[in-house]
Amino acid sequence: MNDTNNSSSPGSLARSSAFARLALLASLVLSVAMPVVLLVGTQPPASATALGQAQGCVPTVIAYGQVNVRSGPSTQFEPPIGTLFPGQTAQVTGRLSDNSWYRVVFGNREGWVFGQIVQTSCMQNVPVVPNPPLPPGPTPIPNQANFVATPKVITPPQCSTLSWNITEVAGVWLISGGYQEGVGGVDSRTVCPTTTTAYTLLVQRRDGTTYQQSVTINVNSPQPNDPNFRADAYSVNPGSCTTLRWNVSDVRAVFFWDGGNQQGVGGNDSRQVCPLNTSTYRLQVIGRDGVSRDYFLTITVTGGAPAPNVNFYAESSSLPRGQCTNLRWQVSGQFNAVLLIDSSVNATTVVGPNGDIKVCPNQSVTYILRVTGIDGRLYDSAAQVTVSAAGPTPIP
Repeated sequence: MNDTNNSSSPGSLARSSAFARLALLASLVLSVAMPVVLLVGTQPPASATALGQAQGCVPTVIAYGQVNVRSGPSTQFEPPIGTLFPGQTAQVTGRLSDNSWYRVVFGNREGWVFGQIVQTSCMQNVPVVPNPPLPPGPTPIPNQANFVATPKVITPPQCSTLSWNITEVAGVWLISGGYQEGVGGVDSRTVCPTTTTAYTLLVQRRDGTTYQQSVTINVNSPQPNDPNFRADAYSVNPGSCTTLRWNVSDVRAVFFWDGGNQQGVGGNDSRQVCPLNTSTYRLQVIGRDGVSRDYFLTITVTGGAPAPNVNFYAESSSLPRGQCTNLRWQVSGQFNAVLLIDSSVNATTVVGPNGDIKVCPNQSVTYILRVTGIDGRLYDSAAQVTVSAAGPTPIP
C-alpha cells in the first residue's frame, strides 16, 4: 500500500514534465530580457545639439546692437559688407578656435561677426575653421594734391592763383583765416592778400581719412608812389606866396609840416605857403606797410638881409634801434636866434650857434635847425636819421 500510495501514475508524471519545461523557458526569457532593460535604463541621453538639430535647432548669432559684417575675421577687412541691426540673426557656419569671430551666412555670401557683440545659440557642433589671411593694406593715396600758388610772391594790388588737382576723394575744402570753403577736386581760386597769408587744402579720402597741404603767398611791403611833392614857384620875395602840391594813393596817412605845425592832409591835396625866409617843407607819407617816408621841398626867399650860413648834420644818418648818434651844427653871419626842433615829438629847444647833442631815436626822425635872421626870416636846415630794427645782441 505504501509503495502503491507512494508511486505516481503515468498521467501525473506527464503533467510534471510539462510544467518543468515551461518554467525553464520562462527563466530563459527573463535572463535575456533583464540585461536589455538594464542597458536601456543606463544609456546616456542623446546629444543636446544632435537632438536639437533633429528638432530644428540651428547655430545662430543674434545682434546686441548694430554689428558690422565683414569679409574676414578682423577689422582690417574694410569696408564692412553689411550690417546686422539690433535683434537680427544670422546662421553660423564656422568659428575661430577662440570663439572671437563667427562665420555667418549673410545674404547670398559668407561674412564674419565679432563674437563679443553678439549672442549665440546651438553652437555645440559648430566647426572650427582656419583663420584666413589678412587682406593687403589699401594702397594709400599720396598726400599730394598738386596744390600750388602762382605766383608765390606778390606786391599789392597784385593777385595770385591757387590751383589744385586731386581725384578719387570724398571731399576737398580750402581754408584761410578761419574761413572754410568746399571746392572741387580739380579747381582754382584767385586771391589778392595784402599781407603774407597761408592757405590750406583739406582733403578727405574715400576711406574717411584726411590730409592737408598748404601753400603760403608772400606779400611784399607795398611802396607808396612818389607823391610828386612840388611847388608852383620855388623862389619868392619875402612875404610872397606859392602853392605846394602832391599826389599819392594807396597809403595809410599823409601829413604836411610847414616848420611850425603838422597836419593831416589828403593824398591828393595842396597848401599855400608865404615864407619870410628860405624854408623847407616836409610831406610825411605812411604806407600800407606802416613805414613812414619823408619828402622835402625848399622854397627860397630872395631879397632882404643876407641869410646866415648854416651847417647842420647827423654823424650817422642810419641807426639800428637802440643806438645813438650826434647832431652837430655851426651857424655864422647875421642872425637873431637858433632853435633845434625834433619833429618826432614836435619839441623845440633854444641852442647856441655852434654845438652838438647826442640823440637816440626809437623811430626814423627828421631834426630841424631853425635860424632866425635879423629881418625875422626863418632859415631851416634838416638832418634825417633813419632807424631800423635792432640787430642781434653781441655775445660778451
